[in-house]
Amino acid sequence: MLQIKEEFKTLIFKLKDSEYKELEKSCLEYGIRDAIVTWQGYIIDGHNRYEIAQKHNLDYKTIEMQFNSDENVKGWMILNQLGRRNLNKYQRSILALQYEEHYSNKAKLNSKLSGENFGKGLPNLANPIDKINTRKEIANLAQVSHGTLDKVKRIQERASDEVKKKLYDGKISIDKADKDTIKEEKKKQKEDRINKINEIKLSNNNFIKDIEKGWNKIGNHFLYFGSNLDNDFYNYLPNASLVFADPPYNAGVDDWDHNFKWQQDKFINKCKIFAVTAGGWNAFNFYKETNLPYVWENICYIKNGMTHGKCGYSNYIKTSIFSYEKVRMSQDLFTITIKINESDDTKHKGRKPYEYMSEILNLFTNEKDCVIDIFAGSGTTLLMCDKMNRISYNAELEKKYCIDIINRGIDNNIKFYGKQF
Repeated sequence: MLQIKEEFKTLIFKLKDSEYKELEKSCLEYGIRDAIVTWQGYIIDGHNRYEIAQKHNLDYKTIEMQFNSDENVKGWMILNQLGRRNLNKYQRSILALQYEEHYSNKAKLNSKLSGENFGKGLPNLANPIDKINTRKEIANLAQVSHGTLDKVKRIQERASDEVKKKLYDGKISIDKADKDTIKEEKKKQKEDRINKINEIKLSNNNFIKDIEKGWNKIGNHFLYFGSNLDNDFYNYLPNASLVFADPPYNAGVDDWDHNFKWQQDKFINKCKIFAVTAGGWNAFNFYKETNLPYVWENICYIKNGMTHGKCGYSNYIKTSIFSYEKVRMSQDLFTITIKINESDDTKHKGRKPYEYMSEILNLFTNEKDCVIDIFAGSGTTLLMCDKMNRISYNAELEKKYCIDIINRGIDNNIKFYGKQF
C-alpha cells in the first residue's frame, strides 16, 4: 500500500469537501485518468486520487520519479502544489515560505525526471530551477506580494492554532489575522510585564547604611552617587538607546523640589531617544530652558490616579520625546493601573509607577539595550531594567535615595558589588 512520507505531509493541502466530492464523482465516472506520482514508493502527488481508488477499488497507474535527495522532492512538491487553482492566498504563501526555507541559497532542483508525460498540471522540471533566492522572487511564485509573505511568516511564528485554521479555511483575511496576532502578542507581552512588576518585593530592609560618592555596581546596573552634571558621571556613560529624565518640577513636594533649572541638554549626545517628564504645570518653563530636538508627546493615563497635583488632578504622566533621528512609536497613549501597595515601596515623593516605566522601556528599547536615568530618584528605572533585561546607568544626588535603591535591589535578588571607582 502506498503512503505519504511523514515529513512531506506539511507540503500537501487537503481539498475542500466540495472539491473532493467533485473529484470522486469524476473518478467514478471516467476512472483514474492521471497517474499517481511516487518517489521511493511514497506518494508525492495524487494522494486524493489514490484514496478514492482504494475506497472504490479503482484501477490506477503510477509514475516513479527520480530525485537525489529529500530536499529536491520537497522543492518539486511545493512548486507542484503552487500550480493548483484550489489554494487560497494563505496556503500559497505557506508553500512559498517553505520553498524559501529549503532553497534560500540560489534554490536549485537538480533532479533528472523520468518519463515524458507526468500527468496533468505537473510542472516541467527537466531543467534545474535556480536564482530563486530573494523574498520578492519567491513571492512571485505564489502570486502574492512581498509584504503578504512577511505577514504570513509572522502569523506562522506567533498566531494561535485557531487563527491559523480560520486562515487555512479562508474564513478570515491575512490582514485581519496579522492585526489580531500583533494585538494578542502585545496583550501577552503586557501581561508578562505586569507579572514581572508583581514579583518586585515591597520591603524596607536596611542591608546597606552608608555609601561613598561615585560609581556603584548593582547586578548588571550602575548607580552614580552624585550630580548628573559631574564629569565623572557623564564621561563614563556608554551610548544608549534611551536617556530618561524625571527632573524636579519645582512644586515643593520635598527638599529637592525647589529652584531647579534644567541644564541637561547634553545627554542627547548619549542616546537615540531622550524622554523627559517635564510636568504639566512646569512644562512651559522647561521648554523655554531646553534646546533639545522635539519630536512628540507620549501620554500615560492612570486609571486610578488619586493623588492631587498642583492643578487639582494627577491622572496622567506627560513624557516629551526628543531625538535627532526619526522616532517610531507604536502608540503615543497608554493606560496603566497603580497597585494600591506600590506607593509604600519608597518614601520618595517623585516615584514613577512601575507599569509606566515598563511601557516606556518597551516602547523605546529592546532587551540588552543600555538605558540612562539621570534622575534615579526611587530607582524604578533600575528595577524595571533588571526585570526586562536592560542595562541601566543611573545618577542620584541624594545619599538616602541611593542607599534606598541599593537596598531595594538587594531585596529583589540583585547583587550589590559596591563602589567601583
